[in-house]
Amino acid sequence: MVAEFAQFSILQPLSGDDMLRLLQIGRVRTVGARHLLMSENEASTAVYFLLSGEVRVFITNGAGREATLNILRAGSWFGELAMLGDGLRSASVVTTAPSRFLSVPGPLLRDILVRYPQATQQLLTILGQRIRNLTDTVRGFALGDVYQRLAQLLGELAIEQDGECFIANPPPQRELAARCGASREMVARVLRELRRGGYVETSRRRIVLKKALPARF
Repeated sequence: MVAEFAQFSILQPLSGDDMLRLLQIGRVRTVGARHLLMSENEASTAVYFLLSGEVRVFITNGAGREATLNILRAGSWFGELAMLGDGLRSASVVTTAPSRFLSVPGPLLRDILVRYPQATQQLLTILGQRIRNLTDTVRGFALGDVYQRLAQLLGELAIEQDGECFIANPPPQRELAARCGASREMVARVLRELRRGGYVETSRRRIVLKKALPARF
């Protein structure tokens, strides 16, 4: 069990004894897909380490419309505000696949990490990267149009293999829309125009990027 923590860079500097302590003070759980782990504006008390599965981080407005901020997979951790003092969650997190995780009370985790300079440095580095990523996301929502946000997202999801650029098992259009801050209908329209232009080929199992997407469309 302790070996599973090796996938979390922030925990790698910890001694075996402190790793075991995390297991003692934390709670390991397995839940199914669509399980709400935390809600924005609730008390921030625990940090979560995702051992397996996948979760979606999102925010909502007063009308219930969602905007996806991130998709996190095994090896990711979240809920860091619980280590930074009493406060409220800034986003909601729901599982998108069966998931297993360890939750640790934030103050107790902080007490362990502060004794390890390497872990503290990892924490600052990761938090800095998350701030930059969030800034890019907000900039896209505020300054980019739907096409630009979707094109950026497709580029982030795509991988190159055997001379082909593609997205395997792409998210459904409603999820792409949530991550772009747009309607599903608008995303469907943009993808349809990209297909007509010969830029992409789409199916349920993959989206192939046939050539570089234009800056504007």
